[in-house]
Amino acid sequence: MIEIISHNNASELISLSGAYLEQNESENNLPIGLAYRLAEDPYYYGSELPLLLSIWEQRKVVGVAVMTPPKRIILSRIEVEIQPVVGHLVRHLREIDVQVPGVVGPEAEAQAFSDCWVEGIDDILASIDKRMRVFEARSVANLPISPGRLRFAHHNDHPLMAKWIAALSEAVGEPTSFDGAKSRAEKLITDQQLYIWDNNGPVSIAGVSRPMKNGVTIGVVYTPPEHRKNGYATSSVLLLTKKLLSDGYSFCSLYTDLSNPTSNSIYTKIGYVPIGDALAFDFVAKKQRF
Repeated sequence: MIEIISHNNASELISLSGAYLEQNESENNLPIGLAYRLAEDPYYYGSELPLLLSIWEQRKVVGVAVMTPPKRIILSRIEVEIQPVVGHLVRHLREIDVQVPGVVGPEAEAQAFSDCWVEGIDDILASIDKRMRVFEARSVANLPISPGRLRFAHHNDHPLMAKWIAALSEAVGEPTSFDGAKSRAEKLITDQQLYIWDNNGPVSIAGVSRPMKNGVTIGVVYTPPEHRKNGYATSSVLLLTKKLLSDGYSFCSLYTDLSNPTSNSIYTKIGYVPIGDALAFDFVAKKQRF
């Protein structure tokens, strides 16, 4: 028997399902990392309370779903037959009248959820937004380092960081308002999670996000066009990964866009190894596609 348990707060989800997520911590870095952040501040990702669901079968956890409206629902890996679990989850979401704009998760799980969500609905279709790969590093290679140094972003860097985060959001197909970019830059700087590669001024950035029990995720990797092809992003990610591992994390994880072979080759060269593939779908009205 499959059961969906709705949690009032992220601490409750972590208490019940954290150990399950940590069995595949790198691949589940998105739902578990969000849960840890939401346990500190339930409104960190928006003005609406998050949806926090544990999925049980035969009285044990087999999956987790997290959503911070109005963003896509996020799925963990599901360790049993996926289709029945996803079907039960979709029925539950429809019964409680949750509007789901899309889904992101491991490839098989996201595909199954997407197929189930649009089944029997004539005016909605699922559109693949992104094909991704999850990488993990537990050590780094010894590579040449570009001129410059890695440093924290400071509050006097905020105007430039906001511009770069807005540009990065646009580049990855998830545009945000400039106010949204300013807010995100402010949070990253205040939390000391944004790093700058400085070569007589900022030339590249890399950020830390979603600290977990054993690992941490690297994201917000961006080099503006005028500073590219100098190895700044490679140096930033390499030294940041090395720092985080020396700080006591067992591993660093990150997502790459499979349509960008350059970034995939860079991370592999640094020492990242692929863990699994992921998909992001949007659910859109059919007329919007044309």
